[in-house]
Amino acid sequence: MGRDPKVWSDNAGEFFPERFEDSSIDLRGHDFQLIPFGTGRRGCPGMQLGLTTMRLIIAQLVHCFDWELPDAMLPNQLDMTEKFGLSLPRAKHLFAKPTYRLVG
Repeated sequence: MGRDPKVWSDNAGEFFPERFEDSSIDLRGHDFQLIPFGTGRRGCPGMQLGLTTMRLIIAQLVHCFDWELPDAMLPNQLDMTEKFGLSLPRAKHLFAKPTYRLVG
């Protein structure tokens, strides 16, 4: 359902987060175009904890570190191909160099 071209468009299989800009799709399962945590009685009981935890972790990583690609690689040189699996992981791992930027 998450890759159905009837719902999303011809580029349903591409990583294109801009498709959600100015959209009213609700992550919590009220819109059936995107159901990452289930819905109704079968909804994930830990959804709110998971969402809050991820926000805090990402905010802390962005706040505390400067990030750069190794060997002066440009963003358009990244290999974004995927390999088949339960969560469709990347075929090659992303390596990024964090530099701690907060002086204590």
